[in-house]
Amino acid sequence: MKIIVDLRALAGDQISGVKIYLRNTLAEIFRLDKKNSYFLWFNSATENFPELDIPHSPRFKKIHTKFSNRLLNFRLRFFDTPRLDELIFAGSQRAEKIDLFWLPDPRPVALSDDCRLVVTLHDLAPARFPQFFSAKTRLWQRFLNSQKIAQAADRVLAVSNFTQSELKEFWKIPAEKIAVTPLAARISAQKIRPKKLPKRFILALSTLEPRKNLRTLVRAFAELQKENLSSTRIGDPNKVELVIAGDFDRKIFADPEIMKHGARSTEHGARNMKHKIHFLGAVSEAEKAGLLAAAEVFCFPSIYEGFGLPPLEAAVAGTPILAADIPPLREVLGTAAQFVAPENIDAWRVALAKILADKKLRQKMSAAGKARARKFSWRNTAKKTLAAFGEVVK
Repeated sequence: MKIIVDLRALAGDQISGVKIYLRNTLAEIFRLDKKNSYFLWFNSATENFPELDIPHSPRFKKIHTKFSNRLLNFRLRFFDTPRLDELIFAGSQRAEKIDLFWLPDPRPVALSDDCRLVVTLHDLAPARFPQFFSAKTRLWQRFLNSQKIAQAADRVLAVSNFTQSELKEFWKIPAEKIAVTPLAARISAQKIRPKKLPKRFILALSTLEPRKNLRTLVRAFAELQKENLSSTRIGDPNKVELVIAGDFDRKIFADPEIMKHGARSTEHGARNMKHKIHFLGAVSEAEKAGLLAAAEVFCFPSIYEGFGLPPLEAAVAGTPILAADIPPLREVLGTAAQFVAPENIDAWRVALAKILADKKLRQKMSAAGKARARKFSWRNTAKKTLAAFGEVVK
């Protein structure tokens, strides 16, 4: 089988869940698959071919085209031309007959009639909660029409059973056309602790966007700081601080107002609250590992997810997890986390106080998280992905 892998999702410097998924799944596919041939296609007029952790082999060929993505997307969306499986080899001495085109994240695509399409869907967030995204992103999503791509695909890979159910219910994708390929997590062996971090802290790590619901966490933390806690519980509440790591991209997301909300919480919250919330911005993989290793508890109050990669990374690190009680996080984390209603501020405050006060509970949660994380592996993701490829092209 000859397979094109679309690497357009790797454009740009910002780390994302899609990039983590694509890089790790590809690396395992190339360790497992000794039979098929792959053409790794990246298109960018301004960026170099992205770095990949793949072995050297004549079965893995890199192809870098430098077309205008805007013009290419327009042609593919409205004219169904050019056929990507043919265009990619336009400058080669001989064309390749491609059996399958893998789209690891929806992008405009048009293929020859005998070339099968497999697309990965990570969630339906832009369709289910358009208000969480910028006007530019909403316009892009209308142009892209991921639902049409999924309906036209020969196989749709869903990252969780929850995403599979969303595809069936809201986009009417037949169950027999969907394969569930759960994600996994690994964290950097190198751990860098960002400078000037507090000794004890609660950690939240995600993009700063409305659906991550960080405002609820900030408000719960403010209430926790105001509460008159005795030394038999968490000790001096002023010594427990909140660290929020992640960046805000106004081109993609609606303003979460988390910075403003944090400021308002400090005005009406406990004394010296403004010194207790730290916004780190984007962090490297090594810094992420350092934060997870040092945090007392990892909080993930998200309203909507397709899978929930950050809390699974926390589970790998053995960091106690307090998560929003939503179906995909229940599916991924099982009994390895404590769950609270996403927007119940008082429930977050109470749960945080309990976890911070009880060292034995944190140790128990740490062990449970590590055990849960071992049930997921990128090798398994790759195996299920290869199985889906084989079902499409027989």
